[in-house]
Amino acid sequence: MKRAGEQSSKGAEQTKERILAAAAKLFDAQGFDGTTVRQIAKEADVNLALISYHFKGKKGLLELLIASYYETFFRLLAKQKAANGEMDPLAELLSVVRLYVYFQRDHAAVTRLIQRELSVESMLAREVMTVYIHRWKYSFSSIIEDGIARKLFVPVAVDQVLLAMTGLLVYPYLNPQAVREVYYLEPGSDEFCEWLIATVEQLLRSLLVPSLSPSSP
Repeated sequence: MKRAGEQSSKGAEQTKERILAAAAKLFDAQGFDGTTVRQIAKEADVNLALISYHFKGKKGLLELLIASYYETFFRLLAKQKAANGEMDPLAELLSVVRLYVYFQRDHAAVTRLIQRELSVESMLAREVMTVYIHRWKYSFSSIIEDGIARKLFVPVAVDQVLLAMTGLLVYPYLNPQAVREVYYLEPGSDEFCEWLIATVEQLLRSLLVPSLSPSSP
């Protein structure tokens, strides 16, 4: 039999999850500034005071959503790397691309929220870039640099390659409505995810993999 304290702790966690889900939904639909704590409480069906109690207000909610997003991704990445073992750099790079594409798709609301916040000059954006974006970048750049060092990739400007790759990866999940209404594609579908992964693979192969010299006649 569970003790009262255990039940209470489980209930508190469920309440926090409801609040976080409500905040993600409303921040995505209305923006951070356009959403009130009262609206979040109503959406989550909780007492208004619980948001201050658990998260110290609206800003605390936003910070936790962002931190949880990246920490979850990095945890999945570490787990994937441990399961895959040693891989050649291109295969490893593409495995990270695949993980990130589906991660964005499965966390669409928070993905859009974060990218919108990063587009605005603010203390929060600088903190996110310092703590998480540089770490995210390293997840890719370290693989490319290893491939170059092992002469499996051509020498390239790594930051430029990553910028081109990031544009492909991020745009469909930052602007899903445009992808649907202008390009008539569904970024939430498995088919789109697989197409995007294949497209990024083509880009990376063209930029990183040495081309074979033509055979002599």
